[in-house]
Amino acid sequence: MKRIKSGIPGLDRVMKGGFPERSVVLVSGEPGTGKTLFGLQYIYSGANNGEPGVYLSFEQESEELTEAIKPLGMDFPKLEKQNKARILRAKNVRDVTEVFEILGEQVKAIKAKRLVIDSLSSIEIFASTFKSMVKDLPPMTLERKFTFLPPSTAVIRRLLYHIIDYLKSLNVTTLLISEAQNNKYSRYGVAEFLSDGIIRLTTHKALDTRKLEIIKMRNTEHTLKPQTIQITKKGLMLV
Repeated sequence: MKRIKSGIPGLDRVMKGGFPERSVVLVSGEPGTGKTLFGLQYIYSGANNGEPGVYLSFEQESEELTEAIKPLGMDFPKLEKQNKARILRAKNVRDVTEVFEILGEQVKAIKAKRLVIDSLSSIEIFASTFKSMVKDLPPMTLERKFTFLPPSTAVIRRLLYHIIDYLKSLNVTTLLISEAQNNKYSRYGVAEFLSDGIIRLTTHKALDTRKLEIIKMRNTEHTLKPQTIQITKKGLMLV
């Protein structure tokens, strides 16, 4: 099986060489655990090693991300000029089909092999506003004319099936950044069952340490032991 290097020093060693190609991996954690850095480092490393990548953010402008990562020696504007990487923000998305159009266009433009969506949580929150996701809801519910409905498990599951199937059709290896909440790896506790892998990032303030744990990774052996990680001048790395 072909492996896709994570770009995180030390991580590939504990999962037999990297992510299985075309897998969809959930990177989960609370705020401040390094999820965004993990995703950016994954794209940057690949772009410098012949695997162009696309980073789609729903929360931060591309300029904010590139400036924040620059002190760690990651020059994304240079890679973008060389068509090796794209960092962009999705705005005013009205349906998941629009997300697919953006991703398809960008992946095709640079022949991307890697993809990061930051964050899956943002898409999940608005699942009930996507027409393609609520088209089968009972008419009485729709007649209430709510502009926002808390998405049901069925809506979230349908959304994730659509997303994962589409990502695999692009022949990319994808990281889905996700907020961990209430002992769940994703906002609604569904994505962890449908994704190919889960990497959990945590902080331990009392011990002044950060941890990385591979919860699951299909089609590969991996360690179950939590790994200590650090944010250095060159980015994330396992100690």
